[in-house]
Amino acid sequence: MDAQDTTEPLPPWLQAPWQVLVQRGRAGCLPTGLLVHGAAGVGKTLLARSLVQTLLCRQAAGTAAPCGVCNACRAFLGGVHPEVMTLEPEDAGKEILIAAAREAIEFLGLSGSGELRCVLIQPADALNTNAANALLKTLEEPPPGAVLILVADQPARLPATIRSRCEMVEIPTPDPDAAGAWLRGFATDSEAADEAYAAGLGRPLLAREILVDPERMKQWQTDREALTTLLRAPGVTAMASAMQRSLPESLIPRLQALLLAAQRLLVSEQVDAFGRQFPPDLLEAFARRQGPRRLAELSSQARVWQRQASRQLNPQLRLEDIALSILVR
Repeated sequence: MDAQDTTEPLPPWLQAPWQVLVQRGRAGCLPTGLLVHGAAGVGKTLLARSLVQTLLCRQAAGTAAPCGVCNACRAFLGGVHPEVMTLEPEDAGKEILIAAAREAIEFLGLSGSGELRCVLIQPADALNTNAANALLKTLEEPPPGAVLILVADQPARLPATIRSRCEMVEIPTPDPDAAGAWLRGFATDSEAADEAYAAGLGRPLLAREILVDPERMKQWQTDREALTTLLRAPGVTAMASAMQRSLPESLIPRLQALLLAAQRLLVSEQVDAFGRQFPPDLLEAFARRQGPRRLAELSSQARVWQRQASRQLNPQLRLEDIALSILVR
C-alpha cells in the first residue's frame, strides 16, 4: 500500500529518485513512458503522485515540495485536476480493460491548458493484453506534453513491447534499520514501530498505515487473533470462524508469513520478526507438529489461496478449506 498525503515529506529512500525526476520534469525532459517499479508497499505510487503534484504546483520551484494549498494542488489532491487522469481497475484485483485504456488515450489527445498532461496507471501490471497494446501507439507517437506513469510491483508481467518503450525507474527497498527509523516518527515507541513493520510484512508504507490508521491496526489485531487460533488448531469450525472476521486479502499474506516463520524456526531455531508477534510456545508446537515438508506444502498452497482471494468464491468454503488443510497432516 502506497497511500500517504503527498504534501508530507517523502520517506528518505524516495528522496533521491524524486529529486532526479522533478529536475528532469522542470527541464521538460521526462520520457513519455515512465515505469516505476519495486517491491509492494515501498512507496511507488506515493513517488509518482508527488512527482506529478510537484510539477503542477503553482508555488513550488526547483526541487521544493508541492505547497498543497494552491488551486492546482487542491485539484490534484481532490482527484479533479483537468490535466491528470488515473487509470486503475474498476475493482481491486481485476484487470484494466481496453475500454479504459482508450479513454486514457483520448484524454491525452485533448488540448490542455498547461505543459503537462499525465495518465497515472496503477497497478500497471493489471493491464490486460488488449489494453496494453492499445497504449503502444501513444507511447511511440505521444501528443505534446503527454506523460504516462506506470506503477508496477511486477513489471515482468507487462508485455515486452510496453517495457521497451518506457524508462524504468526502480524504487529501492529500504533496509529494516532505515525503515524502522522512519516509522519511529509515527509510533509511540520503538516496539510499536517494530510490530507495525512486522505486521506490514516489511512494507514500510503499510506499516505506517497500521501506526496511524485505527482501522488498519484493528485489521492487524483481528488477523493476529485468527492466526493465533490457527496455531492452536482447535478444529475446523473454530478456525474458520476466527478467520471469517478477517479479510482474505490481508489474512492470507500474513498466513504465508507465519508459515515461513515456522519453517525458519525449524531450520535455524530462530524466530523472525513476524513470528515474534505470536506466543512462542504455540509457534514452536505448530512448527514441530507440521514438520518441514508439510510447511513447505502449505506455503505453496498459500500462494494459490492468495491468487483466489480476489475471486468471487464462497468465503466460508474457502476458509474451511484453509483450516482443513492446516489440520490434516
